[in-house]
Amino acid sequence: MSDKNICCNGEVKKLIVACSGGSNVGQISNGIMVEMDKAGIGSAYCLAGLGASLSGFVESAKSGKVILIDGCPVSCGKKILEAHGIEPSRYFVVTDLGIEKKHAFEKLGEETKTALDQVMSNA
Repeated sequence: MSDKNICCNGEVKKLIVACSGGSNVGQISNGIMVEMDKAGIGSAYCLAGLGASLSGFVESAKSGKVILIDGCPVSCGKKILEAHGIEPSRYFVVTDLGIEKKHAFEKLGEETKTALDQVMSNA
């Protein structure tokens, strides 16, 4: 295990990865990741780096605890992790939290708060 994935208290570092897709739920996923990072739950991490199979990203994710937030049942994030043999320690899908997927961004703040409250109570 890489030393960079060990926190000062000896725990394995939590990495938070999220869909950032072209719909409201993709953007909500990303917003949740940022808020979880700001709350100190873990560190925001690059799903694109994993999707591109960049070795440093993959090895760090394999040696850390990954919290994954997908936007919808297409599960792009989960498929990326599976391709590298990574099982998330926690997994959330925004549409499972009562947010309808659409290509509309007017209610992002409100929808993000609704989903974030549910994720934070289960993180």
